[in-house]
Amino acid sequence: MRKTCLMLAALLFSLSVTAFAAEDPGDEKRFMMLAGTVEAGNTVAVMAPFGGVLLDTSLKEGDMVRAGDVLHTIETTKVYAPLGGRAGGVRVQDGDEAAAVQDRYAALLYIEPSSPYLIETDTKNAYSDNPENSYIHVGESVYLRSNSSRKRSGTGFVMYAEGSDFTVEVLDGNLELDESANIYRNDDYKYEALIGTGRTTRNPNVAITVDSGSIFKVHVRQNDAVNRGDLLLEVVTGTIPMRDVPGNEVRAGEDGIVAAVTAQAGDTVSQNQLLSTLYPIGGFQVAVPVSEMDLPHLRIGDTVRIELANIRDQPPLTGTVASISGLNSAEAAEDEYVEATYNVYIDFAGSAIIRQGMNVNVFFND
Repeated sequence: MRKTCLMLAALLFSLSVTAFAAEDPGDEKRFMMLAGTVEAGNTVAVMAPFGGVLLDTSLKEGDMVRAGDVLHTIETTKVYAPLGGRAGGVRVQDGDEAAAVQDRYAALLYIEPSSPYLIETDTKNAYSDNPENSYIHVGESVYLRSNSSRKRSGTGFVMYAEGSDFTVEVLDGNLELDESANIYRNDDYKYEALIGTGRTTRNPNVAITVDSGSIFKVHVRQNDAVNRGDLLLEVVTGTIPMRDVPGNEVRAGEDGIVAAVTAQAGDTVSQNQLLSTLYPIGGFQVAVPVSEMDLPHLRIGDTVRIELANIRDQPPLTGTVASISGLNSAEAAEDEYVEATYNVYIDFAGSAIIRQGMNVNVFFND
């Protein structure tokens, strides 16, 4: 009999515990409608792929951008041909570090001048009865004729003059290498116009070098003809991938809203410098302040319904409780008589109409 009474007492105790648990507010999860605000769940940093100068841009905070839109453009440093001729010794490729190429080949490439010969000489053999023949002017045109064959001649200009020494660049004609030629001021080759005599030597190649950086784009190939002023190379600062050189336009990787623009047109930026920040359209959250008394009625993972508070005729959105803040609001923290509230963050699929700061109503346990 005693054993039967003990078993009955245990059964009654179990039922009372179960009834108490069923009355726990946390298990009720009652319906709630609370006001919330759309916030950025995360940000995307837009970085400079290499260093350079930012060109003008109309990008500003709050702009809506689509994936692929140009956000920033970085100007490259351009290297132009200082003279006409032929490109030679081109060993540089897109993505190369300039210093590494120059250490090995002494230059990025060379320009073989279209004027093949120089004559370095002086006025010792000039016609002395004319005193003007002893003073040579830089840039003046001169006329050349071979001392071994009158059939070979040419024209040139004085590229250097110092004292009695001067150098002539041969511009055209049929003179040959290491050939002795007289130099005249007139095309009649009269002895009275003779200002010097010298031998033709090879006009040296011009080395194209840069101080530092990486090669963004090579615009010439071996043996290409180039004119003075032609674009040879584009150079940027920083290290860039050799087989995947990025463009100089920095584009949005996804739809978003511009949160901040941290670099302006005309700024010199370095590689990996922050240019702007985006709020991805698909990364918004709803933040809902929930009182401490209501917290037991929701769980992480709960599905909720979201309606825009101030825009009509918009279909409701479905969201999921992603996290619950462990810190109460600042107001409640400062005043012990204010009921504590905790932000509940809700993930949802964004839409084109959603903007940061929009007011929404969230329906829990609907």
